[in-house]
Amino acid sequence: AAATLLGTLLSQVLKRSLHRPRPTSAIFGFEALAENPDRFSFPSGHTTAAFAAAVALAGAPYGIGPAALLLALGIGTSRVYLGAHYPLDVGAGVVLGTAAGVLSRLVLAAFGI
Repeated sequence: AAATLLGTLLSQVLKRSLHRPRPTSAIFGFEALAENPDRFSFPSGHTTAAFAAAVALAGAPYGIGPAALLLALGIGTSRVYLGAHYPLDVGAGVVLGTAAGVLSRLVLAAFGI
């Protein structure tokens, strides 16, 4: 929860600061396969949250970590396939989510949680 919260906060601050339009707004005649949750594209919030959770779950028992990583990869890929994001948006989401996951693991470990 801490990782996804941090990742979501970071991605929303960047989205609201950079104002990069989604492909449906920027590419004439382009139609996405799904409705977009907001107007801004960079970075992908879904991908950020998915990778934050996957990194936070790394090392969990019963293969949960690798399964979460596969799901996160699927989410990132789907954001481009659906036309909601450019590949760079998803790549930035991967980096941001990974950083949020690592940071939250470090902070929680420092407090013995």
